[in-house]
Amino acid sequence: MSVRLILRQIPDLRGKQGRQHPLEAILGLILLSMLSGRKGLMAAFRLGRSLSSRQLKRLGFRPGCGSPCHATLTETLRVLDADAMATVFSQFMTAPVGSGNDEEAGRHIAMDGKTLRASKNGDGNAQHVLSAFCAELGQSVGHVSSRGTGREIPDALRLIDRLDLEGRIITGDAVFCQKTITSRIVDKGADYVLTVKKNQENLHEEIETAFKEPVFPPGTLPGAAGTRSRTD
Repeated sequence: MSVRLILRQIPDLRGKQGRQHPLEAILGLILLSMLSGRKGLMAAFRLGRSLSSRQLKRLGFRPGCGSPCHATLTETLRVLDADAMATVFSQFMTAPVGSGNDEEAGRHIAMDGKTLRASKNGDGNAQHVLSAFCAELGQSVGHVSSRGTGREIPDALRLIDRLDLEGRIITGDAVFCQKTITSRIVDKGADYVLTVKKNQENLHEEIETAFKEPVFPPGTLPGAAGTRSRTD
C-alpha cells in the first residue's frame, strides 16, 4: 500500500473553507520534511515552497494551488483526531513485525510514553504519546495519544489492543506494572518483562526477599539429580 493511500484513511475534520489542499498532500509534505531530517512545521513550510510544481503534484497538491502556508500546516494538525491517526499508522507499521525469514525479527516490543516537543498550547498543556517500539526493526509499530505521565494505564491498554502481540516480549517501566496490563498482554499471546518499583510495594518486597533468601537455595532444588535434602 502506498503512503498516499494510507494517509487518505485519516479522517479529514477540517471545515469546508479549510480544504484548499487535500489532507493527504499536507500530511505527506510534513512526513517528507521529517524524513529528510527537518524539524518543526516552519521547516515543512519552507520545504514546500522549495518544491517544483511537479513535485507538489506527486505529493497530491492540486495544480496551480502551490504549497500550504505555515498557518495552514499548524491549523490542520490541531483539528486532526490523534487517535484516528494512530490507528491508521499502527495498521501500517505492524505489518512488517515478525515477517521475513528471521523468526526472531520483531519479537521485542518496548512501550514508552513521551511528551511531544514544541506541542504546548496557549494554556501550557503539551501533547503526549504512548508508543510501541520494535528494536529489531528500528521503528515504532504503534502509537496512541496519552494523557501524560502517571495516567498512562488506560492508554497502554488501548495500545496493546491495537497490536498483534502473538509470541512477542513486551517491556516497559514501572508505570506499566499493573495486573490489568499484564493480564491483557498474556491474553494477546505475549510475555512481559516489566520494572518493579515501590509503586507495587508488596510485589517489590517479595522480589527482594526472593533474592535475599531464596526459597530453594542452590543445590537443594526438589528433584534435582545428585542433590540431597536438608534432612540428610
